Amino acid sequence: MKLLKKTLIAASLAVFLVIGTITAGFISPAWADTLKQFPVFSSVFEHTENAGLKLAAEKGLTTSPNLSVTHDGVTLSITEVLYDGTRLAIGFDRAGVMDERVMAEITNFYTHEFDQSTKGLLGLPVVTLPSGEPVSAGSSSTGGVYGQSNMILLELNELRNTAALGDEFQVNIRVPVAQIAEPFEFQVTVNKVEGRSINLKPDQGASKGSFHYKVKSLDITPVTMRMIITSEGEVPVSAEQTGEYAPTSVFYELVDDLGNVTNSQMGYVKAKAVQHPILDNSYNIFPRVPKTITVRPYTCTLDSELNLLEDVNGERIKTYYKELETTIVIP
Repeated sequence: MKLLKKTLIAASLAVFLVIGTITAGFISPAWADTLKQFPVFSSVFEHTENAGLKLAAEKGLTTSPNLSVTHDGVTLSITEVLYDGTRLAIGFDRAGVMDERVMAEITNFYTHEFDQSTKGLLGLPVVTLPSGEPVSAGSSSTGGVYGQSNMILLELNELRNTAALGDEFQVNIRVPVAQIAEPFEFQVTVNKVEGRSINLKPDQGASKGSFHYKVKSLDITPVTMRMIITSEGEVPVSAEQTGEYAPTSVFYELVDDLGNVTNSQMGYVKAKAVQHPILDNSYNIFPRVPKTITVRPYTCTLDSELNLLEDVNGERIKTYYKELETTIVIP
């Protein structure tokens, strides 16, 4: 018992000395080497411009696997994961590379080939299920985080083949890195965020001329909204979109009962009046679960050279169609 007490006292003193040393700002070379073994990760999600991911990080809805792999002096870590049934987001942190760039230039998006001329730059991550099947998504994005030279964010949106796996499952992640033969591989447990999810099948919409659309489904999770729309007919054209001008495809803006607005991340096709029979889009959530959501369709305008018309602030000019609006009641 005396030996145990002495051991505990010694351990307590060691902890006290470490804390005191760090607080005072003096770290010996030996302790510095020791502390380097304990990585401290910054939140990738908190640094993004994605409101949904920022909110998830602030609310503690993300998981932190803190997995690291080192090859040839380069360390890649997975610091954060978010899964809500419709979106899978993964945050990475890289170390051991003195280069502000984190992603290599992708030379072929179909084969995932990338520029290998600079050691330590990352290629596209590949995420697969335990069966070996790639995680299927309607849209995805991979890239660095503004102002954070060693961070990378992977987002897979409008997920298609994860629902049957339940609220917890494993994915395998493989990241190729320039001039390093062995890929960086991780096995990560994915946990669905807790909280109320709303799944609606409104099957409601509106018409203008030959154009008609319907909201087939609207899913609201604690961090994401997902809406699937079907449409048919010709894209509506306003008086200002004639002659040398023409409308883009139809976009769908969402407005809650307090007037808050959110848009999808859908880009535009450089072609006039493109019709999309089925759209599966993700949106950032509103500050609170709304009582109603109004779907507000609009188009943008292309000139004769297929450039978007913009206002004095550089924002694309939107043409709204009041008669195409529909309001969905949220139970």
